[in-house]
Amino acid sequence: MTEYFDEIEHHFYLRRGTHLLLSGKDRVLVREWFSAGIPLHVVIEAIDIVFQKNEESARKKVINSLWYCRHSVTELWEERKELAVGDAGTTPEEAPVAALELLAAELESIDVSRPFADRVRALARVKSVPKIEERLMELEHEMVTSIVDSLIDRDAFREEVVRSLGDTSRLDAKTRARTEEANLRRAARERFGLPRLTLFR
Repeated sequence: MTEYFDEIEHHFYLRRGTHLLLSGKDRVLVREWFSAGIPLHVVIEAIDIVFQKNEESARKKVINSLWYCRHSVTELWEERKELAVGDAGTTPEEAPVAALELLAAELESIDVSRPFADRVRALARVKSVPKIEERLMELEHEMVTSIVDSLIDRDAFREEVVRSLGDTSRLDAKTRARTEEANLRRAARERFGLPRLTLFR
């Protein structure tokens, strides 16, 4: 839940372009999305859609709350679930083993992520899809952290990520650390072409 919240808060902060922490109402909304099993990447994409539409609108609004994104998140999630239905008429909720196998195969195709493939396959023993999604999120965090820590240019990589955030002096120490960590994971995924670990692709 912590990583889920941090990633959403960080992305919303980046899209707004100003330092704004989520309100109590927004935090409740994020918990609802998490409890409903909505994958992180779906929330991120829905936030992007809201901001893109606003930027293209003749009458721009000031988006200062995640509340503006709630309908976009719900609609995109419903759309993604429909698209997830394959030729056999099943969704990841109905056939998580197949989705996990595809993820594991993708991890095996990338040298740095190969050690995590079997751990993804092992989640087939978990019967709850929300629990699988939660465990996948934890595994993704562990995988990216492990990869970054093993880099020869680890310190330079971290410094570059911190510089890319610009001026974060107005953030408190805890928020700054969370923001830097979230951006570090994102940069590592981009550098190595790592997949998002989720049943819903």
